[in-house]
Amino acid sequence: MQIRTRLTLWFIAITAFLLLSSLFFIYYNFSNHVKSEYYKSLQSKALMTVAMLSKNKPEILEFGQKNEEDLGILPTRDNILIYNTQLKKLFSFNSENEISEQTLKSILKNGEYKFKLGTYDAIGIKYTTNFGKELIIIAKGMIMSEELVRLRNILIMTFFIFLAFTALGGYYFSNKALHPITKTMNEIDNILPSDLSKRLHVDKNKDELSRLSITFNRLLDRIEDAFNIQKGFLSNVSHELRNPLASIISSIQVNLTKNRSEQEYKNCLENVLLEATELEHTSTQLMDLARISAKSDKILFGNLRIDELVWQAISIVGKTNAKYNFKVETEGMPEDQNQLIVNANESLLKTALINLIENACKFSKDNTANISVFSETEQLISVEIKDSARIIQEDEKEQIFKPFYRSEETKKIKGFGIGLSLVATILNTHEAKLSIRNNQNIGNIFKIQFKKAN
Repeated sequence: MQIRTRLTLWFIAITAFLLLSSLFFIYYNFSNHVKSEYYKSLQSKALMTVAMLSKNKPEILEFGQKNEEDLGILPTRDNILIYNTQLKKLFSFNSENEISEQTLKSILKNGEYKFKLGTYDAIGIKYTTNFGKELIIIAKGMIMSEELVRLRNILIMTFFIFLAFTALGGYYFSNKALHPITKTMNEIDNILPSDLSKRLHVDKNKDELSRLSITFNRLLDRIEDAFNIQKGFLSNVSHELRNPLASIISSIQVNLTKNRSEQEYKNCLENVLLEATELEHTSTQLMDLARISAKSDKILFGNLRIDELVWQAISIVGKTNAKYNFKVETEGMPEDQNQLIVNANESLLKTALINLIENACKFSKDNTANISVFSETEQLISVEIKDSARIIQEDEKEQIFKPFYRSEETKKIKGFGIGLSLVATILNTHEAKLSIRNNQNIGNIFKIQFKKAN
């Protein structure tokens, strides 16, 4: 069953219940009012009859009805019965109904008692005449109110008319309410894997459907990024990994063409080892990038001192190349060790720092990286890594964090363009802010801002 039909049926059911309850309440109260007025009328006629008999034929109330001629003095000929307190019938228009002794006793006990007498509605009252005689007066009749019947018919007709309008209105409004969803579904159907740039239209109304469209658009952004990364990976990894593999294969083939000296074989093995090491380093970075981007593993965080991680990263980078130099500024470093603690994953954050420091050394003319750790605010601890490389242009600052991106100037330097992409992914996982600014006229400053651990 479609949501539109289900909403319409629920709307009809709720409206029918409320309307039926309201109409029943109206009919019930009006019916009680009609019955109350009818009983008042019966009581009034009964009292009038007793008053006329007491005035013109008091002997009837004393000894009972004598003959039919005595009825001519009465203003009404409704079926009225009169009993004395000894439960003896003194008067009635006809004797087709006899009142039970239990009913008469109930009237004496309560003073007024309403009851059913066959198909009739009856009311009995205890009455004391002007000369002190106690009587039981019973008046009976049938409530045949034309107004009540007419009201019942009107209410039934009203119920079905309103129900019909409710069904039409419910279907119309449910259709109108679900129209944005239908529109959104049609827009989603038009989004194909070949073109993920399309987005859902977001209305200005800040309702649940607008939030759904915004959330779905964010999902499309992540899917498009994943597709782009996959495309970039497929188009670039084959080229980037083919070069070291081709170099390894060609070196081995050349050296196998004829016998070589021990030194030549040693040189060949050194080149193969260098290329294999670069290949292993690249594959490790690719796996780390894929693992963190996919969030396939749960990343464990703990409290770590950021200055210790920086020193460990410097030590690792220094071992990879003896030409690399490092200058560490400690002037702005807080004296309180607790101000240096951040919540992070040691392995991942160390990888990010190693890549940034290694890049600063690699691209600087003097192979030197200037590193400083300082407390920026009460909540933030920052790490700055300065280089003396060419200044990164504004339009390049976003591109360098994409996988396999390399500018024309850096293509001459050995590398695969994965490191900064891995850095950005790791820092994003740590909710750390990475920014780049020019270092006056020479070089760039990579600044990382961490939230201090509470």
